[in-house]
Formats: sequence, structure tokens, C-alpha cells
Amino acid sequence: MSSTSVLLPVGGYWRLDVDADTVPTVVVTPPTGEPVPVLAAQTAAGRWQATYLVLAPGRYVARATVVDEDVVDFVAQVLAVTTGAEMPDVPAVVEYLGETSATEDEVQNALDAELAAQRGVCRVRAVYPPDLREALLRRVARNLALRSLPLAVLRGDAEAGTTVLPGRDPEVRRLEAPHRRMPIG
Repeated sequence: MSSTSVLLPVGGYWRLDVDADTVPTVVVTPPTGEPVPVLAAQTAAGRWQATYLVLAPGRYVARATVVDEDVVDFVAQVLAVTTGAEMPDVPAVVEYLGETSATEDEVQNALDAELAAQRGVCRVRAVYPPDLREALLRRVARNLALRSLPLAVLRGDAEAGTTVLPGRDPEVRRLEAPHRRMPIG
């Protein structure tokens, strides 16, 4: 069977694969809430596929029912394709940072560097989800904050001593985890 949870772009096809001896009944419920029956076609012995064109952003739910067998629920989160103009830019970063002493050029340089770093470790597709956006903004904020601490060491006092900041931000790791590239080999 296909994955029961997917992220799709608006205008993409949602393919629902079901293993069954008989034709499954497939019903897709788009964000509008009006269920839509979808015909399933046999692709191989005991294998059926229903295809649905997603036309609007939002959460879609599908249910495949096989007589005298199982019921399988699927979910698709559909997002609009992110154009270059919709990607985080300097004004978006400045708004995220609040008051900052960084110049626009410094923000742009940090944004360019962190976008490249994110592309290096994550699968960045045509749909740029909110968690990757938040991780990018946090990456830029961290980049700018650490510029005044080139060794990433905070001086402490006699009791606490110095603190070495971690090399990677745990919140960025958490937000990017579902999109990380898996090393092979």
C-alpha cells in the first residue's frame, strides 16, 4: 500500500494504493468537507490504485474500504508550491528577529548562507512547508547572534565557568528532522 500520510503540492495527484482481492471503495474528503467517491483501477493482481487531483490547499482525508476486509485511512496535507517571491527574504527575517543591529547586507548574507546550508542537509522541494521556513529563520537568527561570539563560548563567572554553545541548534534539528536527507553507504 502507499504511504498513509503524504505532503502534496496543489495541482498534484494523490495516488492511493490498496492491496485487496476485490475492488475497494475509496472516498476522498477535501478541506471543503464534501466527500468525493474515487474509482479504483486494478494495477496488478490484488493491487488497486485510486488517483485524485488535489486542487486546493488544506487537509484531505481518504478512506478505502474493502468488503469483508479492512478499512484504511489516508491523509494528505496539500500546500501551494512556494515561488521564489514567497521564500523568506530580508524583511521576513527582520520581522522574525524584531529589533536588530544587523544591517540588511548582513541579514542577506546570513540568509543566503543558511538557505544553502539547509538545502545541503534537507530535501527542499517545490512546496516549502512552515516547519522548514521556521527552521530557516531560526538558522539566520543564530548565525547573526553567533557573529559576536566567533568561538561560540560564553564567559561565565567563578561559579558557572564558561559555557560552550552546541554546534547545532536543537530547535532547528527538531524542525528539519522530517526533511533530512538520509545518508546512504
